[in-house]
Amino acid sequence: MKKKYVLLTAIAAVVDVTGWDSAQAQNAAPTEGAAATHAAHRHQTAKLVPAARPTLKAVKAPVSDPERIHVVASPVQAAAHTIDQETHALQNVPQAATRIGAQELKSEHITALPQAARLLPTVQLNISNPRNTTINIRGLGAAGTAATDGIEGGVAVYVDGVYRSRPATALSDLVDLNGITVLRGPAGTEGGMTATAGAIELTTAAPDLHTRHVYGEAGVGNYDYNRWSLGVTTPLIKDKLAVRLSALGYGNSGWVKNLAGGGDINGQTSRSFRAQVLYHPTDELSVRLTGDYAHLRENCCSGGLYKIVATKTDGSAVAGTLPQRLGWAGYGATAPSNAPYTINRSSLSDAEQEDMGLSGHVDWHHANFTLSSITAFRWWDWAPHNDGDLGPANAILNSNAKVDQRQFTQELRFSSSLGRLLDYRVGAFYMWQENRVYGDTRYGPDAGAWYGYGTGSSPVSGISAEQASNVLNNYDVRSYGQPTTNYYGLYANGTWHITRKLDFVTGVRYNYSTKTGSFSQWQVTPESYNSAVTSVATAQKIWGLYGSNTGYGAHVDNGFVTGQFVAKYHVADNAIVYGRYGRGGKSGGLNLVSFSASQLSQGAVSPNVGKETDDSFEVGAKAQFLQNRLLVSGTLYQTNDHNYQVTAVHEYQGALVSYLSSAPKVRVRGAEMDIHYSPLANLVTSLSASYNDAQFLQYSTSAPPELAWKGAYSLAHTQIPFVPRWALSAAVQYSHGIGKVFSRPLDAYAGGSYNYNTRMNTSSNNSVYGWVPAYGTLNLNFGFRDHQGRWELAGFINNATDERRVSQISQGSAASGNGSWYAYVTQPRNFGFIARVNY
Repeated sequence: MKKKYVLLTAIAAVVDVTGWDSAQAQNAAPTEGAAATHAAHRHQTAKLVPAARPTLKAVKAPVSDPERIHVVASPVQAAAHTIDQETHALQNVPQAATRIGAQELKSEHITALPQAARLLPTVQLNISNPRNTTINIRGLGAAGTAATDGIEGGVAVYVDGVYRSRPATALSDLVDLNGITVLRGPAGTEGGMTATAGAIELTTAAPDLHTRHVYGEAGVGNYDYNRWSLGVTTPLIKDKLAVRLSALGYGNSGWVKNLAGGGDINGQTSRSFRAQVLYHPTDELSVRLTGDYAHLRENCCSGGLYKIVATKTDGSAVAGTLPQRLGWAGYGATAPSNAPYTINRSSLSDAEQEDMGLSGHVDWHHANFTLSSITAFRWWDWAPHNDGDLGPANAILNSNAKVDQRQFTQELRFSSSLGRLLDYRVGAFYMWQENRVYGDTRYGPDAGAWYGYGTGSSPVSGISAEQASNVLNNYDVRSYGQPTTNYYGLYANGTWHITRKLDFVTGVRYNYSTKTGSFSQWQVTPESYNSAVTSVATAQKIWGLYGSNTGYGAHVDNGFVTGQFVAKYHVADNAIVYGRYGRGGKSGGLNLVSFSASQLSQGAVSPNVGKETDDSFEVGAKAQFLQNRLLVSGTLYQTNDHNYQVTAVHEYQGALVSYLSSAPKVRVRGAEMDIHYSPLANLVTSLSASYNDAQFLQYSTSAPPELAWKGAYSLAHTQIPFVPRWALSAAVQYSHGIGKVFSRPLDAYAGGSYNYNTRMNTSSNNSVYGWVPAYGTLNLNFGFRDHQGRWELAGFINNATDERRVSQISQGSAASGNGSWYAYVTQPRNFGFIARVNY
């Protein structure tokens, strides 16, 4: 009897030997429910690749204990388990996919999607500020960084199964983040929101039903970097009911110097809180309730002066350049040097956002089916302040759009099988969303001189700068827009097991969306206006140049069908080849911006944007070699997009107005590769690379500002903005035991990552001045930890080679100087240390 007990104890110890200790099991737990919603398991109805089983070896017992049996995993199997099981599972999914696991997120100190983008070469995050953000996969999703309050993105983002429609709500720091999975290509027949470019699923750790854990961390670094987190998870009724409470704080000062004083640009402070309850009353029923709150404050959202273009390509002069306006306003006719790491602003741009929500996820597993429900209500509030003239003058004191967003989503799905022939899922998804957008532009005492009154470039002849300033000082233009969306989706998806090796995946979805909205704009005339200085008639003429009392309503509704067909063939137990056709789509949207009555009546612009559809073709192969230590996948693809929803610009009331338009034909094609290799236990490497040729085949818009061109300008056979042609990401992480401290085993680890992008254009009309040069970034990490994970001391060096590069270039206008270009820049070398405890 004693021998049997020892043997069972030894076999149970295999779990620890292969790396799946209690802490890792705790982190892996939520993938059973949440990750299965919209990430790998959600898109996978066939059998998963089985985890590599450890090889049991009897080790010769010491003489003092002849009956003791030691069981260990073979080095090969231990190495295979160094790559997390979710990544192994993706090798059986017939769709291009990439995953960042919990250990890599922790090693790279990643708590939000923007930080993770460096490890996801096919994902492009283009951020002017959280509201003005686009998320693209393979170059599709949204072209430009204009706010899209009346439309959804082409990349569906989920956090624990809950859809996040506004890009800003996907950028918040997530406490207990333990996985990010990216699925490329049209999505939606498996559930959630329909998408043209793909889906991104972020998951967080669920409450632990078995063991109590208390954990925390604190970190410091240069640029006033500070970081902390606290958390506790504990069962209230063992195996039945558990709670998790956690919080995260992060902050740093800016790295762009403001010559006018008042602080540096790009500093931020972030706070995130999360409370969860997990209830598992029976083996069949699971309920997970989550409440979260995140607050972000940042000095951000504007670039530094990068270039001034005073002459168009035909030799004609650009009127109203930045040096001219500075001279008119009495600030000297010399603009600051072209140094985007310095700015000269009379006031700082800053912003605050609050993102919060409540959600409930219920799974009922009974007999041969699973019935699931995900219900969520979310709030998002955005409150910015921007220096409108981007310089030392007090011409435009404030230019912003405040947003209050509310969203409700509900999804129901039913999963089952018909014997060994078919695994299937049917479901329904609903979203209600309302965005209230409050615009405010206030002019200052320098506005009259800044716009050239009293000079040869005066907008109204015979009016001096003093007379214009009497009219414009404290003049306010306000607006209100409110798009409301109701979206409905019905879907069905099935995997047909034709033979032991051949599967067919079919899916179909019907989508219907209705959007209604209105836009109004009105003038608030200054109390300081003196009619004795400037006549009422002249004042009204000047006010009309920068704002008007106007308004309009808009409505768009459409229904469309999307779907997929996939053939998957198992060429071996651990290798598949597949071909996939996917039909994706996005509903139409609303443009609720400052259009003039004449523009609307003449049809030059429209408040409505038509729906977008795409046809995607993909062939790929995935395989595991060297006893599952080497994972390789490769893909060739082409997507033909119809009525791609893009960002266009036009000048109105002295500033550039961004609005949504459609490119009739876009083609994206390329190749991708993902490799994960663990040559020995505790060493894991990864390599992801992509080539992406994204082109407009048919599209006309306004001409680039350097051209003397009137009318439509063709961008046919030019590269889509914000898309690098080549992108690369590589990472390595290694840990090894180095002895004992106070009788406890100690591990040391080191690793890093490198990402590289070729050049890309970040202007909406592919201006020659909008090209961002190619650049690469190296990040390093290192540290020591207790072998059982009870404590850790970590260090990091981001941008270790101190590359100071431009990440985005935007075009100025009359408000900030015609011919001016402003650049957003990468953070210089930053480093820090983090201490962690976990008990």
